[in-house]
Amino acid sequence: MKTSSSDTIAALAFPSLVHVSNNLFAARFDLMKFTPAKRILDDALASGRLQPGGRVMESSSGTFALALAILCSLYGLKLTLVTGPVSRVVRWRLENLGAELEVVPTANNCAGGIQQARLEVLHRMLAAAPDAFWPQQYTNPLNAASYAPVAERLLERIPRVDTIVGTVGSGGSLFGISRLLQQANPRLKIVAVDHNRSVIFGARPERITRMCRESYEQLLAMGAGIPMGNVEFERCDAVHWVPVPKMVQKVHAFHHDTGFLVGPSSGAALAVAEWEALREPDRTVLTILPDHGVRYVDTMFNPDWLGQWPEDLRSEWTAPVVIESPFAVPPDWCLFEWKRSPFERVFGHAPQPRHAGYNP
Repeated sequence: MKTSSSDTIAALAFPSLVHVSNNLFAARFDLMKFTPAKRILDDALASGRLQPGGRVMESSSGTFALALAILCSLYGLKLTLVTGPVSRVVRWRLENLGAELEVVPTANNCAGGIQQARLEVLHRMLAAAPDAFWPQQYTNPLNAASYAPVAERLLERIPRVDTIVGTVGSGGSLFGISRLLQQANPRLKIVAVDHNRSVIFGARPERITRMCRESYEQLLAMGAGIPMGNVEFERCDAVHWVPVPKMVQKVHAFHHDTGFLVGPSSGAALAVAEWEALREPDRTVLTILPDHGVRYVDTMFNPDWLGQWPEDLRSEWTAPVVIESPFAVPPDWCLFEWKRSPFERVFGHAPQPRHAGYNP
C-alpha cells in the first residue's frame, strides 16, 4: 500500500463549507464519491471479501470511477472499470492511476440506457473473474452510511439545517447526509434534484431540449436510466427536475461570483437551493456540491462546445413550474411536491425491478 497521509484522505473525503448567501450554505466536495468508495473498500479488505493486491470491478464513468482509481492506486489493488464514453481528461486520469477501462460506447437499444448496457458487460466480466470484488455502489448500504462523518462535521459548523438540497445519482449522499441532519432537526425538509431524462423518480419525459438530448451522456453526472436502490422515496419532500442549460448557466455564474469551478450536478443543486433560500429566508438551507469542474473542460468550459447551443443557453428560468404529476416531466425546470410518499403511492406501482445482481 502506498503511503498516504490522513490529511490527504480527509481532503478528498470531506467537503469545504461555502457561505453562499445569507441563509444558504454549500458543502463543496472535490470528489464526493471518494467517501463511499473508501468505506466500501475498507470494509471489503477488513472482511476478507477483497484480498490485498486483488482486483476490483465496477461500472462507472463518473466520480465513483475516479475515487476507486485513486484508492486502488493507494492500496495496491487492481481495478477494471466498465465505462461509457468519457472525456480525455477523465480517461487520462483513470489510466494514469492504473485503471483498466472497458468502454461501452452506446446503449445499443438497451431498455435501461447506457447504465444497464454497462452492467450487462460487467456481469459477463465478473462471471469470468469470480475472485474480483464488486462494490455495487448503487445499492450497497455502506454508500449512504459512509456519509455519517460528513454530516457530523457539517453539524459542528451549522447546528441546525432546515432544508437540504442535493442531486440524486445513486442516492447515497443526499439520503446519507440527511439522515443525521434529520435526527438533529426532525422537521428537516429534503429536496431532491434530478434532470429531465432521468428515471429515478419515475419520470418519462415526452419532450426535452436538444441540448439535454445530445449532451446527456457526455455531460451529466446525475440521474439514471435505471432504478437506484439507495433512494429513500418516503423521506423526500420535493423533487426538482432541472434542464441542462440551467445547470450550465448556474455553473458559469457561480464561477464568476466565487471563482469555484464546479460541475453540472453542482449547478443543478445551486439553482434549486438558491430558489429555496430566497423563497424561505427564515430557513437555513444546505446544498451539496458533489463535483469539481475539471471533468468538463471539453464541454461546459469550452467555447466551441458552448457555441453549439446558443438558443438553449439563452433560455431563462427564474423559478420552477409546479407539476401535478411526474408522469410527464416537461423540458423546463419543474417541481413536484413528493410529500414523503412511497413510490407506489405516487405511481400506483412499485419501481421497476432493480438491475440483476444488486442485492441491498
